[in-house]
Amino acid sequence: MRFYQRLAIVLATVVIFSVGLAGCGPSTPGPFTLEEAQKREKAGRRQDALLTYDSIVRQNAQSNKDLAANALYQAGLYASDPARYGQTPDLRIEGQDKAWQHWKQLRDEFPEQAKKLLLLDQPGDKLAALRDAINRRNSSDWKYKLIDGLVALTGRSPSFSYGFAMILLAVLVKVLLFPLARKQYASQAEMRRMQPLVKELQQKYKGVELNQKTLELYKEHNVNMFGGCMPTLLQLPFLMFVYWAIREYEPAFSRGKFLWIGSDLAKQHPGILGGNLALPDVPLLVMYTLTNYITMRMTPAADPQQQQQQNSMALMTSGMFFYMFLNYRWSSAFVLYWLALNLLSIWQTYEFVYKPHKERMRTAADAPAPPAGRNGTGSAPAEAKKIAPAANQNQPARVKPRKKKK
Repeated sequence: MRFYQRLAIVLATVVIFSVGLAGCGPSTPGPFTLEEAQKREKAGRRQDALLTYDSIVRQNAQSNKDLAANALYQAGLYASDPARYGQTPDLRIEGQDKAWQHWKQLRDEFPEQAKKLLLLDQPGDKLAALRDAINRRNSSDWKYKLIDGLVALTGRSPSFSYGFAMILLAVLVKVLLFPLARKQYASQAEMRRMQPLVKELQQKYKGVELNQKTLELYKEHNVNMFGGCMPTLLQLPFLMFVYWAIREYEPAFSRGKFLWIGSDLAKQHPGILGGNLALPDVPLLVMYTLTNYITMRMTPAADPQQQQQQNSMALMTSGMFFYMFLNYRWSSAFVLYWLALNLLSIWQTYEFVYKPHKERMRTAADAPAPPAGRNGTGSAPAEAKKIAPAANQNQPARVKPRKKKK
């Protein structure tokens, strides 16, 4: 069951991360020209106008960079102007967010054109002005206040506080989720200790009868087959909260630096190293991918076939996240949070899953051979078989032996 539990949380996480990604909205019919986009603006067709600008960018990103950059600039101008986009509070917020996404894309993908159009790092920097406006707007939200409080707790130092705030957030999330994780580890340990009995049933029964006998076996030993699913699902709201909190605070991360991010070396390699914590950083993403792979590989499987499935899934999932984070240019602050979360998960998995499992395996290997049965062989009678007890009191109680058949 662990394979399907992990698959469920991976798919759910992908859905969460995919919210708000560029290019996942509805399409709009052509023609895709600046004139057509402006016509749709005047007609009040906000989404169609922005989709037209996006289509111009996609069609001309390689062949006509000046046109693509200008389309992103015009889209940001339109969305950030309440008189053109909409003056209601909701439309003002929506317009600012869309303008930030378009101008951020302009800065990241067309840096030369962005310097001229947005006046980057010059008096009248339009992107900086929009960033400050969004920060003032978000500063009253409790999610923003939480991250800003962690930044303030560490001194608001641009070279340290913003990055360390993400590490503190990861620690806080892990502490809050630890009771759920403990239940999940206990359920997984129970399922592993049931595997010898399940294999015996698989040798005797097939199809519907096997499913029925398996359910009866779990019921007899008071083991919940889906005990590890609920703690996993309950963690998803925290993932959603953290995702939106970091996205909301993202403009403020442009002031932050951490280790090599924002250093002079980063200025020499802008496409690889992040210039600030609001920009992507490839080395940090590689480290996250490796820790994600290690985390998924550390949980022991019940049998070689399941171990092979788990290894394949670890490789596939890590590669998928690497591509997704790189393709959609997630901020290095967001990746830093996940890297810290993975490092804490590796320690947690080692202490509560990997090490107890190794101790149980070592105890089983050192145990004396069972006495010979009545048939003269070295195996004990079937009714005397028991599941190995837990290695320590932190692990779930042992599975009860099956009742002797009369």
